Amino acid sequence: MGSNMRMFISEHQVVSDLNRDLIMKMHSASVKGIEVLYSFSNIEEKCMYTVIKSPDRLSVEAFMSELRIPCDSIMEVEVFIEGKGEIEDWKQAA
Repeated sequence: MGSNMRMFISEHQVVSDLNRDLIMKMHSASVKGIEVLYSFSNIEEKCMYTVIKSPDRLSVEAFMSELRIPCDSIMEVEVFIEGKGEIEDWKQAA
């Protein structure tokens, strides 16, 4: 992925047709400039969060719209830390 990629977390509170097939379709979708990194789902509650690399927020919105996955919010990640590791400031890295 290019250096202009940014990270976003999208929230999906009510995805009426959420199932494993839809999740796999999202992860395997081949859309230039979009990389789905992680998704966290509760199929019974029809709720999902996704972590996506994308050049901008509008690309994330278009990607989810194309898959017919409603988005309640999209937040750009500015600071990232994994476990007890080093803090990675995405604003300074750009």
